[in-house]
Amino acid sequence: MTATEQNMNRPGRKLPEMLAPVWQKRRTVLYVALGLALVTGLVNFFVLSLTYKASASLLPETDKSKLGSMSQFSGLAQLAGVSVPGAEISRLYPLILASETVLRPVIEAKYHTRKFADSVDLIQFFELKEKTPEENLDRALRLMKDAMSTSYDTKTSTVVVTLELEEPGLAASVLNAIIGQLDMFMRLKRISSASEQAKWISARLGEVEKELRFAEDSLKNFRERNRRVADSPELLLMQERLIREVTVKSTIYVELKKQYELAKIDEIKNISIVNVLDDARPPVRKEHPKRATNTALAFLLGLAGTSAWYSMKPVYAGKLGSFLAAMKGKPEGRA
Repeated sequence: MTATEQNMNRPGRKLPEMLAPVWQKRRTVLYVALGLALVTGLVNFFVLSLTYKASASLLPETDKSKLGSMSQFSGLAQLAGVSVPGAEISRLYPLILASETVLRPVIEAKYHTRKFADSVDLIQFFELKEKTPEENLDRALRLMKDAMSTSYDTKTSTVVVTLELEEPGLAASVLNAIIGQLDMFMRLKRISSASEQAKWISARLGEVEKELRFAEDSLKNFRERNRRVADSPELLLMQERLIREVTVKSTIYVELKKQYELAKIDEIKNISIVNVLDDARPPVRKEHPKRATNTALAFLLGLAGTSAWYSMKPVYAGKLGSFLAAMKGKPEGRA
């Protein structure tokens, strides 16, 4: 072993000693870094597809009359691990947006694209050719979930939805379709919930009406049989009980009747629930790939990696040589 190699292999090497091999191979280090940057730039320009990100903003619905009988979503949110204050349904938007119920009609809808002359659905646009239509749909759902992201601002309760696709116009059209399906889902849930509530209230209303009539008839019969109750404390107590029963049943009946009418109104109400602040529009600038950033990172990684290789090579090359020499000198056939 030469003196230089011994100097390289000794512990506690100083920085100038480590950088000396790098300086000697500086041209090679630079060429490797430039080559890696060139390859990365070519891949970014000619291989990777451009993608564009469309975004839309949704405001929380503060008008409780629009939500109607959808307060059961609070329980659903708690089961999902989300704390929903009051009727603030917007916290559930990210979960609903990524559901198959919302995404499937969007995938199966037709869109105008630059890639195809005729209108195509997203399965055709993604050029999915799985064995069965169900596998194509499942693959499209996963692609859509990967391309879409949602964020919820806890301070303002706003939801920002983004979608990244290869065409700017298609990204905006698909994202607006997703928001439209979200609104449709919320409307159907409100209508179906109101319908179920109206059925339950109607049944309960019939029972309470019978109970109210029975209580009223009991009070009427009592007064007909007892014209003078002021002189009897027992009769006064019985009368008070009958009057109280009529009052309670009457109050329940009035409240149920009011709730029934509100539920019937919710059944036929056809107004938008999702409050859109900004509709999605075609993005002007591409989102990916970040050509300049990727090329610069490739150059720096090539520079750092090659420098590290030449800096550590004298140490590990000597150790590897000693190991191979020891292996050659080892007697064959020893256990």
